[in-house]
Amino acid sequence: MPEFDPEAYARQAAAAVGLPLHEKHLPGVVMNLALAARMAGLVAQMPLTSADEAAPVFTPARTPPK
Repeated sequence: MPEFDPEAYARQAAAAVGLPLHEKHLPGVVMNLALAARMAGLVAQMPLTSADEAAPVFTPARTPPK
């Protein structure tokens, strides 16, 4: 699998959905995509066992009254 290229991805994804991506915004977009890719890599490295399964529904905890 080729290494992730956040700049190429940003340009291609923006073009695919018709989103104008100004050159002055590109460095920030690239930085955030690179960060997201690093975070995804950490999650992907986590070993799973046959006992691990996805939660069917996320239910956030209720916030206790103050």
